[in-house]
Amino acid sequence: MELRVLRYFVAAAEAGSVTGGAARVHVSQPAVSRQLAALEREVGAALFERGRGALQLTHAGRRFLEMARDLLRRADEAKAVTSHSDPADVRLLAVAQSTTIERTIAAFSALHGAGLPLVDAVAASPAEVFDRVEATGADFGISTFAPPANWASRLITQVGITAHVPPGHPLFDRASVEVSELVEYPLLCMDRTHTARTSFDTAVAQAGVGLAQITEMRTASLAQAHAASGRGIAILTDQASFGVRTVRIMLDGSQVRMRLYAGWYADHFAAAHIRTWADALAAWVPTLPDVALIDAPPQVKLWGLHEEPRE
Repeated sequence: MELRVLRYFVAAAEAGSVTGGAARVHVSQPAVSRQLAALEREVGAALFERGRGALQLTHAGRRFLEMARDLLRRADEAKAVTSHSDPADVRLLAVAQSTTIERTIAAFSALHGAGLPLVDAVAASPAEVFDRVEATGADFGISTFAPPANWASRLITQVGITAHVPPGHPLFDRASVEVSELVEYPLLCMDRTHTARTSFDTAVAQAGVGLAQITEMRTASLAQAHAASGRGIAILTDQASFGVRTVRIMLDGSQVRMRLYAGWYADHFAAAHIRTWADALAAWVPTLPDVALIDAPPQVKLWGLHEEPRE
């Protein structure tokens, strides 16, 4: 299936006639008609309802029009990558968790987006990010789950996991707590589709302790809300809300962390530009050993990744 034939199809569909479409692509009407007939044979379905009046698309034609436009858009983007050395001329689509999009990618783009590829994004759960990249044809993903082994990847940062403690709790005024002490209290943990949970479970196993009482949650904001009401300590990476305070979770004196990765196909046509963007993001989000605060103006802090420090 040739791109030029797809252009003929899109032109005819948008013009409402083969003659009008032929004029748009500057090809004779008989030649376009032959190519469209061959295209229908190739896809195995009628794409146009032939009759009097304006040319109408069949149901299959309407579906195929969406795909043809997408293929042509991607072809144009690929051509732009190969014909322009300026990263700002490249447009990329990412898949990431909604909080990563809103609090990290958006904040980074506001400060440094002008000289880098224009990045748009769609949301998915961390466990589904790289599957969604494959399923939707997106350009790259950002997730706390590692990308497939045969993909190119970039470690963006390591994210500290914190205990969200309500006022009046014995740990409320603490800066940190060891896993072995924390597990003695009732805990509100995300389910195992979240890397914060699996990273915490790994730390618990390494500490050689068991969990006294755990309640699994699916939504981080509700875990925080229930922590604020005194129903337990929430184990999260989010900013403190509802009056809770964040306490760093430690294992043998080092904060328990999870990793944030960018991943993309190694042979992606814009692989060099994706890496340029990921490298810039990683440079902006430094890994800090003890203090989880990004060196950025207060209005653009990465609330989805890091917590306010305190003495």
